[in-house]
Amino acid sequence: MKRTNALTKLISLLLFGALLAYLGAYLIRAASGSVRTAPAVFVSLTENAVASGLIVRDEQLVESREQYLSVVAENGKLVAAGERVAVIYSGETALERAAEIRALELKKQYISSALSGAETADSLADRDSGIKAALIGLAAASARHDTDALAEAALSLGALVIENPELHTTEVDLRLVTEALEALKQSALSDTVAISASAPGLFSAAPDGYEYITPDMLSGLTPTKLAAFEASPRALGDSVRGKLSSPFAWYFAAAVSEADAKKLKTGESATLSFGRYSSSPLTATVESISATYDGVRAVVFRCTQASAGMLFVRRVTAEIVFEAHQGLRVPKQAVLSDENGPYVYTVTGLQAEKKYITIVWETDEYFLADASQESASLRAGNDIILTTEGLYDGKVMND
Repeated sequence: MKRTNALTKLISLLLFGALLAYLGAYLIRAASGSVRTAPAVFVSLTENAVASGLIVRDEQLVESREQYLSVVAENGKLVAAGERVAVIYSGETALERAAEIRALELKKQYISSALSGAETADSLADRDSGIKAALIGLAAASARHDTDALAEAALSLGALVIENPELHTTEVDLRLVTEALEALKQSALSDTVAISASAPGLFSAAPDGYEYITPDMLSGLTPTKLAAFEASPRALGDSVRGKLSSPFAWYFAAAVSEADAKKLKTGESATLSFGRYSSSPLTATVESISATYDGVRAVVFRCTQASAGMLFVRRVTAEIVFEAHQGLRVPKQAVLSDENGPYVYTVTGLQAEKKYITIVWETDEYFLADASQESASLRAGNDIILTTEGLYDGKVMND
């Protein structure tokens, strides 16, 4: 029998109509018995408060009116008691000698690096490894803004990859440079004077005028007094060359709302988050809490962590973290309970699966379920069934 175009069209229409009927029936069935789900998502919640104020330390200004003075302490580094902070030179000759000494020190480092490279980088693989290590050191020193380490790393890298025809790098050359360096250092003893640290401290080349505020001045602190401190940095004279700050403890004097201050207790610990200034929250001790003035209290925190990291921070806003909770977010409408405790149903394959949970925190809209236990049956990514009516463990969800 010869198939005509009319017959082909008729068969196509019948098949298309059957497909539409099937899809319609499926959609009606799905709408009448739809299963709504929500994924179990791991979340971290914190209850915190905002506090703004000043960082206060035991600080000593490094001052000198000498014309020829060079600060030798490294910015942000710890200076031991008796260690040199700066050097005073008697005149231009002594200053020029100091520059020559520094040049010879760099030359000595270069030769030493080159000799070391010649001994340990005989093979191409060893040389490549040395170059990679030098590059890592160079990047790290650059990120820390450590000029001395940066110079040393650059010299090490240069000794590995750059041939300097004007600089001889033999053991004899190293000995000659060392002897010249020692001779210059001996002659410098007669016309240079060192300024040494009387106590250990973190050196900063950037005083800001708040150094006059000491921890002792925080006794009896009020919001009014704190505001006055914040608004009154002192002018620094030209003789100020830097400062030394105590490495042992620092204080955060902050204005905190009365409601939030009531959650703190003198003598107890508190958690402070300084955002970009500190990679992780810091633990502090609440030293004092003032009376309330216009709904605000002055709170003084004492901290012994991250003294170097917080050295260049003064006026700052921090978060006081009262509570922190982590777990799987479970909508309240999905939670049921029996004699064994709270549970939810999840879609596993085409069936409903009953899973017991341990609730660790509650909000108005959802619970947080413990996800730390290895035996916890509810996992991140599980589809939690929100429509609980008529559910039972093992129910096939497409019937």
